Amino acid sequence: MEKLFSEFKAATANDWKNQIIKDLKGIDFEKLVWKNPNGFDINPFYTAEDLKNQTPNLFTHSNWDVCSEFLVEDEKHANAQALKALMGGAGSLIFILTKKTNLDLLLQDILIEHIEINFVLKHADESFIADFKLHAKQKNIHTDKINGSVCFDPINHFAETGNNLGTEIHADTTSLKTVGVNAALYQNAGATQSFELACALAHAHEYLVFLSNKNIVYKNPFYFTVAIGTDFFGEIAKLRALRKLWVLVAQEYNINKEIHIHAQTSLLDKSAQDANNNMLRTTTEAMSAVIGGCNSLTVYPFNTGIEHTNAFSERMATNQQLILKEESYLHHTADIGAGSYYIEKLTDDLAEKAWTYFKEIENKGGFLACLKSNYISDKINEQAANLIQQFKDGQLVLVGVNKFQNAKEKPAQQIVSHHPNALIKPISLSNYLATQNA
Repeated sequence: MEKLFSEFKAATANDWKNQIIKDLKGIDFEKLVWKNPNGFDINPFYTAEDLKNQTPNLFTHSNWDVCSEFLVEDEKHANAQALKALMGGAGSLIFILTKKTNLDLLLQDILIEHIEINFVLKHADESFIADFKLHAKQKNIHTDKINGSVCFDPINHFAETGNNLGTEIHADTTSLKTVGVNAALYQNAGATQSFELACALAHAHEYLVFLSNKNIVYKNPFYFTVAIGTDFFGEIAKLRALRKLWVLVAQEYNINKEIHIHAQTSLLDKSAQDANNNMLRTTTEAMSAVIGGCNSLTVYPFNTGIEHTNAFSERMATNQQLILKEESYLHHTADIGAGSYYIEKLTDDLAEKAWTYFKEIENKGGFLACLKSNYISDKINEQAANLIQQFKDGQLVLVGVNKFQNAKEKPAQQIVSHHPNALIKPISLSNYLATQNA
């Protein structure tokens, strides 16, 4: 093998560029460069010369938890749904709670010590962690044996609704992850990947400042929730960049440099027109999330937000992940993208641009201050408008929406979030691409 490779002359990036120009009969090379909305260019090829330094794998885990999410309105109904999901192959549950909840009913027959169990509190319930510990104790389960999280994210609530729940978070000292940063909102509202990363960091930094001011030593990983879009390589790089950036922030506060990334398939690019195409989108999004290093993943059913999900769409959503594991074997290798010149360079470029945005937000007083001044919402609205225009102009394609449309289907209706008592301009899903008749 050594002799084989020594017979070929090494080629520089400039050699490749000249060969491309020659093969394409003198084409202007700049026409092949993509002016990326993140604020940097994407070249048609990359070599080792593009890497500033070769870094080891950004994460070492290869597997991820197949997750199902449930909005709990009735404990018995949510329990039945959860048990059905577990029987169907899920290994992780997320319960979204909007009011005081009877945990005995909700968790009946669920072996919480054998799965990942997560709670997202959409209301200020300071007793919930104590209630959950009591429930575990009654089942003779020590909370240190439980893999999961209890996350109350008041900043997310403020950003999404404009209504203030304060900044008090429930940092706990058990193995439960209790500091959650739901950054999915920013991607779903149309933010670019670089600005989305900056928002996620600045959002988390507000909690770091809170913990520091309270002299709370929090040793568990932060729990980040991130939405994944259809830009396959860009989304892989986004998750990798988040891990790199978090190390920079965490080392300043001497906290855990590891993070738990829960990925969700995006709601931004789903369409009511030819809705089955959404399964293609969620499949590529799921692959990006896994290759990018998510720890857990929710694939939303293809008809989420369009109609009531059903047994078929829910089963397909779980099966998409199971196929990625059992037939594609993506759970056997950690950081598959490591060493790819393109992915490594894209990771570095996203991280660099996001860091610039992050410093800009901090210089303006921090994330909360930028929410209150509407800087964040105005920036995302501007980016979303540019994205929508790209679809309308045909620069970007959504099959069934602006390409190969089904003439028999009616356009989707505009989805607008109403928060009449909002203190700020909320960040919402009103930019949902499927509603824009692109």
